[in-house]
Amino acid sequence: MKNVMKVLVSIDGSDQSLAAVRYIGGVLKPEKTKIVLFHVDPAVPESFWDLEKSPEFRSRLAPVRAWAAQQKKSIEDSMTKAAKTLSNWGFPSDAVSVKIQTRKNGIARDILHEVDTGKYKMVVVGRTGISKFKDLVLGSVANKLIGNLIDIPLVVVGGKPNPNKFIIAFDSSKASMRSVSSVGAMLNNVESEIMICHVIRSIGIEKLTLSEVPFPEFDWTETCVKKMEPAIEEAKRKLVSAGLDSANIYGKILTDKPSRAGGIIAEAKAGGFGTIVVGRRGLSAVEEFFIGRVSRKVLHMAKKMAVWVVN
Repeated sequence: MKNVMKVLVSIDGSDQSLAAVRYIGGVLKPEKTKIVLFHVDPAVPESFWDLEKSPEFRSRLAPVRAWAAQQKKSIEDSMTKAAKTLSNWGFPSDAVSVKIQTRKNGIARDILHEVDTGKYKMVVVGRTGISKFKDLVLGSVANKLIGNLIDIPLVVVGGKPNPNKFIIAFDSSKASMRSVSSVGAMLNNVESEIMICHVIRSIGIEKLTLSEVPFPEFDWTETCVKKMEPAIEEAKRKLVSAGLDSANIYGKILTDKPSRAGGIIAEAKAGGFGTIVVGRRGLSAVEEFFIGRVSRKVLHMAKKMAVWVVN
């Protein structure tokens, strides 16, 4: 098949990783996607089993062997469930494969190495994994991937998000335009609802007297709206040209918001949106080296949604 996108979905046996599979199955195009269900096995080191040679330790290792066997079965069961879920979404059996490897350098590092060598176009990971205590805000594996996966989109899935309602956080930058292009290229459901959302922050000029304003008086909001409207129309044309239904694509400009990330999150919650798409960096490329300030805030606040971080 030509133009097939290879996607890595991290599976760790948690309910959240299976929720990530259900979500991505409802988003991507089965006929144009190959999904690899990838698991890094944190197996007990072989040197540990050398203790079995000693009668003193042999009996104590029985619970460890039982635990390892249970972990293996749990992952096998998860892989079976994940593959069946994708099949129900219309993915043919030859479009889904399973890859399990023993941990080498750490789970996140092993995922990154697999991505580097496997020519993947997207990585999908659950927001939190088996251990919910490593990072109470964002799972430790997802957090490490965010900082290091800078060449392809990363999808972080929290909760059980609706796969058919998208908000694209938009600021007319190249990064946000790439976000638009990614959505257009990947969505399976052409009737998905897509909001192209721009947030205008308040600068508080209305609270100042005219003598305190160090520049000529003007309508900040109106100026920003006029500047953004043509860019939103261009973004809509990109999505329609990708085959999505124009009736379900619209722009929305939120004004006078104290926080861009907070405005986007509030809009997503109010409208029942399951996905927020953000660019890795916005108009100010120097805000943060790895990921823009707004994008990072959205990631940490969208606990029950899927967030796409597009480069």
